[in-house]
Amino acid sequence: MQKAGRFLRSVNRRAPSDEPEAVASTAYYAMHHAACAVLLHHGKSLPKTHSSLIGLFGLVVRDLGPEGREAGAALHNAFETRSTGDYSAAVRLTRADAIAAREAAQSFVAYCRTLQRKSPQRRK
Repeated sequence: MQKAGRFLRSVNRRAPSDEPEAVASTAYYAMHHAACAVLLHHGKSLPKTHSSLIGLFGLVVRDLGPEGREAGAALHNAFETRSTGDYSAAVRLTRADAIAAREAAQSFVAYCRTLQRKSPQRRK
């Protein structure tokens, strides 16, 4: 979770209007590392691909109520936004995209921290 916190601090320092792609990418990686921490906390092995990690995170949190399902969807959306910003030559992310990515990362990392506090650590 420490790495997620470092990435989140970096997101909060960046100006959304100057570098929206960098904000969106860093926001996704804050979420990615928070999801990794939750999976490890629940005794899961980390998948090798982003898509597999997103899917496994969704399986872990889907039965935790609407907030868990929203977190899974937020992680997927952040991955899509990051991919668009990093790889699309035709689409440029906007300041609004960057602000939304930053807010999503803040909420997601906070949610993941509560998951770690609520549940005892499990082993494989």
